[in-house]
Amino acid sequence: MAQDAGRWEVGVFGGGYFGSRIFLDPRADIRIGSAPAFGLRGAFSVDRTFSLELTLSRAGARLVGVDPATGASRAPSAPVDVNTYEVNGLYGLGRGRARGYMGLGVGAMTLHPFVPGVETRPDTRFVLNVALGGKLYLSERVALRVDGRYRFRSASPGTATVVCGSQGCYGFTTDLYSSAEVTGGLSYRFGGARIWDLPAAPRTPGSTAVLAAPTKRPEPLENFFAAAGEVALVEFLPWAYDRYVGKYDFAYISVQTVKENFRNGFGYDRDDFNTNQAAHPFHGSLYFNAARSNGYGYWESGAFTLAGSFLWECCMENTQPSINDIVNTTFGGMARGEMAHRLGVMVRDNRASGFTRFWRELSGAIVDPMGGLTRLVSGEMFHPFPNPDERFPSRFSVVADLGYRHVGGGAPDPNGGIVSLSVLYGDAFAGEIRKPFDTFWLEADVGTTGGVSRVEGRGVLKGWELGDPKERVRHILGVFQEYEYFNNESQVFAAQIFSVGLLSRYSLKPDLKISTDVTAIVFPLAGIRTTDFLNPETGRTYDYAPGGGFRVAARLYRREWEIVRLGYGVAYARTANGSSSSNTLQFFRASGRLPITRSLGVGAGYSWYSRRTTYPGGFQEAPQTQSEWRAFVSWSL
Repeated sequence: MAQDAGRWEVGVFGGGYFGSRIFLDPRADIRIGSAPAFGLRGAFSVDRTFSLELTLSRAGARLVGVDPATGASRAPSAPVDVNTYEVNGLYGLGRGRARGYMGLGVGAMTLHPFVPGVETRPDTRFVLNVALGGKLYLSERVALRVDGRYRFRSASPGTATVVCGSQGCYGFTTDLYSSAEVTGGLSYRFGGARIWDLPAAPRTPGSTAVLAAPTKRPEPLENFFAAAGEVALVEFLPWAYDRYVGKYDFAYISVQTVKENFRNGFGYDRDDFNTNQAAHPFHGSLYFNAARSNGYGYWESGAFTLAGSFLWECCMENTQPSINDIVNTTFGGMARGEMAHRLGVMVRDNRASGFTRFWRELSGAIVDPMGGLTRLVSGEMFHPFPNPDERFPSRFSVVADLGYRHVGGGAPDPNGGIVSLSVLYGDAFAGEIRKPFDTFWLEADVGTTGGVSRVEGRGVLKGWELGDPKERVRHILGVFQEYEYFNNESQVFAAQIFSVGLLSRYSLKPDLKISTDVTAIVFPLAGIRTTDFLNPETGRTYDYAPGGGFRVAARLYRREWEIVRLGYGVAYARTANGSSSSNTLQFFRASGRLPITRSLGVGAGYSWYSRRTTYPGGFQEAPQTQSEWRAFVSWSL
C-alpha cells in the first residue's frame, strides 16, 4: 500500500476557460467571456489516496460590456489575461487503470485587463476552487487526465440594477467572481511499480459493512451507477414538484437559463433562514447517503454531495447560483448525512424477520431515507444476511429532557414547553477516532412554540492520542466537523464549522470523570440574524459571514450521567453579504442534572447569548443580549 506514496507527477493540459460577470452597476454589465486555457501541474503523493498539487493556469479572454437593461453593447470588447496559481489537496477514488479524484484548493488569480485609458493594471486576489476529475493510465507511468474546476475569487462588491422574480424586483450585492475551467492533458509519474499493480484491500464476503474496525478495513462494494442514479432522483423529484405542482417561477428552466446561470456566476440568494440553513443541509444529506449507502466512504460521498449541489444550483433553477447553498448543502449534508447513516445502520437488523424486521426497516428509512431506498432497490430490505462487523459503537447513549423554558429580554413568547434530545455515539477515548464520525455528539431542541429550535452535531474527523492510554489523565488532539442551527427567541445563528483542539479526560474515581474540550473554530459562511426587517438589498433579516473563534467546555460525569456541563465560546465574523460589516458573538451555557434512579433524573440549565454588530461607516450598536433558563425531567437510555 505504500508503493503509491512519495511519488511525483508532472503534467501539461489544455482546454477551455469559462468566465462570468465581473462587475454590475446601473450603467454597465461587464463579463469575462470564454477562452482557451493551458497550463502545467506538479504533484506529490503523500499516501495512497491523498496528494498535494501545484497548478499554473493561463487563459487569454476578452471583456464584454453591455447595458444592464437592454443588453446592447456599451463598448468594443477588450482583452484580459487570467492567470491562476493554486495549491490543491486531491483525494483519489478507485483503483486500477481508471481512477477518479476530488479536491479543494486555494491560491491567487490575477486579472490583467488591457483597456487603454480605462484600466491596464493587474489585480491579484484570493481564489478558492473545487475540482473533480479522472485519470486513465495508458502505461506504467503515462496517463490521460480530464479535470474540471470551479473557482471563486474575491472581488469588489457590485450592485445590480434590477433582478426580478416571484417576490418582485430587487438589487443584490456580491463579493465573488466565479469561473470554470475544463481541461484535458497528459501526466507522468516517477518511480515505483505500475499504478494498477498495487494490492487491493480484502473484501468481506456477504457483508455490506461500512463501519470497518480499526484493524479490519474491508473494501466497500462501491456501486457508482446506483449512487449517481439516486442523486439524479433527488435532483428530479424536488424540481418536478416545484415546476408542476407548486409552479414556482424559479423552476421554469431551459438550456438558456442554464447558460445565463453560468454567465452570471455565483452570488447570494434571498431565501429565508430555515430554507438555507436547515432545508439545504437536509437535501445535501440525501445526496451524501445516496453514495454512502452504495459503498462509498465519507470523503467520496462528500464528492457526490458537492456534485449534486452544484448541479442543482447551475441547472435546476433559473435564478443566480448561490455560494451559500453550495456551502450549506455540501458541508451540512456531509455532517448530517454521516450521522444519519450510522444511526440507520444501528437501527436496522439484517438477521431479523417478520414484524420486527418491518419496524426496523421502517425506522431505518425514516432516519436514513436514501439508505432505505438503496436497500429496497437492491433487495437487502427483505433478505437475511450478516450485520456489519461494527454495527454498534463501543458506547451509545440517549438522554431525553422534558420541561419548561423561559426566555428573558422581552421575548414575544417567553414561556413554553421544551423537549431536548442528546445522543452520544462512540467514545474517542476507546480509540474510535480513526475514521470520520467514529465518535459524534448530536443534540436537538423542539419547543411548543416554533418547532425545532436547535440542532447541534459534532463529529471527530481524525484524532491522535497524546500519551499513554492507561494513564488516569488522557489527551486527544482532534479535528472536528460540526453543524449548528439555532432559530429561537434567544438566538438566530447557523453555520458549518471545522475545528481543531484538545479533548481531555480526568479519571478522579472509577465512577467519577471530568472531560474538557478546548478548540479553535472556523466557519466558511455563517448565517447571523442582525435585523428584524428585510434588508432591501439582500431580502433577508440575516447576514452571511465567514469567521472563526475559540471555545472551552467542561463536563462532570458520574457513571453514565452528565452531572454538570459548562461551556463558553466567542467568535468573530466579517460580513460577506448583508447589512452589517462585522459581528462579535459570545455564547455561554450551564446545566446540571441530579440522578434519582438509574434512568430518571431532574435538572436545570441556563444559557446566554450576546451579539455586537458593526455597520458600514463605523456605526456600532449596543450589544444585543438574550438569556434563557429551563427546568426539566431527564430520562437516560
